[in-house]
Amino acid sequence: MSQVSARALEEHRPPWQYKGTLDAFRKMYAHEGLAAFYSGLAPALLGLTHVAIQFPLYEYFKMRFTGLEMGQVVAHDEDIHWLGILSATVLSKICATSATYPHEVLRTRLQTQQRSLPTQSPEEIAFRGGHPGYNHHTRPPGTASSDGMINIPRYHGVIKTCRTILHEEGWRAFYNGMGTNMVRAIPAAVTTMLTYEGLRSWHQRLKYEGEEMERQNSQYDG
Repeated sequence: MSQVSARALEEHRPPWQYKGTLDAFRKMYAHEGLAAFYSGLAPALLGLTHVAIQFPLYEYFKMRFTGLEMGQVVAHDEDIHWLGILSATVLSKICATSATYPHEVLRTRLQTQQRSLPTQSPEEIAFRGGHPGYNHHTRPPGTASSDGMINIPRYHGVIKTCRTILHEEGWRAFYNGMGTNMVRAIPAAVTTMLTYEGLRSWHQRLKYEGEEMERQNSQYDG
């Protein structure tokens, strides 16, 4: 699904290649084979390092800003340190994104490039849009994509892709779009963590109230 979504988002002006999700699945499989759905898998797995950085940093910053020990829950009679939680979330997300964002660039480059399966002749490839017997208008390698770029797959593997980007565009290319990504990711992370901490505190209070009721009932029965 991530691969199909990346292809669909790449099309930002006509001519449209994909009419919908099912159409994208069908055309990608027909033109590029099963391997197309796993392009960018290795960089996506590298994205697990993002979580490994973010959550330990979140607990550390929360401990510094709220005074709570790692894993400690706010007492039932205390208010949640909303500002401390918000600050810890923002800082941990910024640090994790800054450290791991290059994998997003690698994943996107590998996912959005298109490949065509070999056919009987170059003329048939050009006439059939990259696949024999397929009459829909498509964009095989060597033709212009929706953004005007020549559609030639030139990224192969994580290491070679890194070398290509570094050689042709410089290290700054690994951080293209990071600001836009943070505009989307930070509010989402703040909403998630505030909701999580709020529900956690609410559960703690319900647990305390339940224990108090059991204690009172046991005293009454005694």
